[in-house]
Amino acid sequence: MAGVPAVVITVCRLFDVVWRPAVVLQAFTPLALLAYAVVGLLLLIALARTRRRWLLAPVVLVVAAMALHLAWAAPMVLGSTPAPAPDGTRLTVMTSNIEYGHGSVADIAAAVRAHDVDLLAVEEITPAALTRLEQSGALARLPYRAGRAASGLHGTMVFSRTPVSDVRRLPTSMGSWALTVGGWRVMAVHPASPLSAGWAREEGLLRTAAQEEDPDLVLGDFNATLDHAPLRRLLATGLSDAAQLTNAGWQPTWPADGYAGLPLPPGAAIDHVLVGPRLTAVRTSTVSVADTDHRALVAEVATRAAD
Repeated sequence: MAGVPAVVITVCRLFDVVWRPAVVLQAFTPLALLAYAVVGLLLLIALARTRRRWLLAPVVLVVAAMALHLAWAAPMVLGSTPAPAPDGTRLTVMTSNIEYGHGSVADIAAAVRAHDVDLLAVEEITPAALTRLEQSGALARLPYRAGRAASGLHGTMVFSRTPVSDVRRLPTSMGSWALTVGGWRVMAVHPASPLSAGWAREEGLLRTAAQEEDPDLVLGDFNATLDHAPLRRLLATGLSDAAQLTNAGWQPTWPADGYAGLPLPPGAAIDHVLVGPRLTAVRTSTVSVADTDHRALVAEVATRAAD
């Protein structure tokens, strides 16, 4: 039975199906590799025991599917990593979706201090959550801000160690913003969920915004993984995924609170830090934040060395 969802995922990923349930399945594409491995092992055991030649055909198909998924996953660990300039600027950035404002500001504050964060993007930040974040002391080192706190899931704010300027609201239904920080053009984004009819349109809006803004840095809850065609089209504008640049491997961030009440680890990497051609990434990691369905993502980025 494990092979059935794996096959569906493969077909959806291969043909970039945009039917909403298919989009959700594509978010878990890396897990299909594990399912194929289990199915392949069972088929090999059956083949060894029964010596029925007809089992060779499904074994070959499973091996081919595994090869395809390995090719899709390879850039996570085998990508090229442009070197940082020896005397260039370094910046530590963090993005955290706090799920309707419920996420632990204490955990965010601890991460900001532990990683010495220079730029923090918070999605689904409500006015009450903003007040708690201010009271936590986390913003003492990040005194400059842009964006807006709002009820429900519509608030997105950016907090910076250095002054913010040229702020522009981007036209997604949830909060997305463009701004300039320390000479770098930044987009903090939160497009519609894959369960929304507007998902594909808003992913396209991000690509249009990236073409207009020519950003050096894009971070946030993208509601998409690198297995979704719209995010790959966004990367084609000249952006690179920080986790891929650092060969950090698969770093899923959602759902951090398990599935249907089961305490299982996250299975979809929908939070990202992307960098433009002037920057490279040095390291990335995820951070546990209590009372939200997302893990936070931290990345250290730096000015790219001249070729």
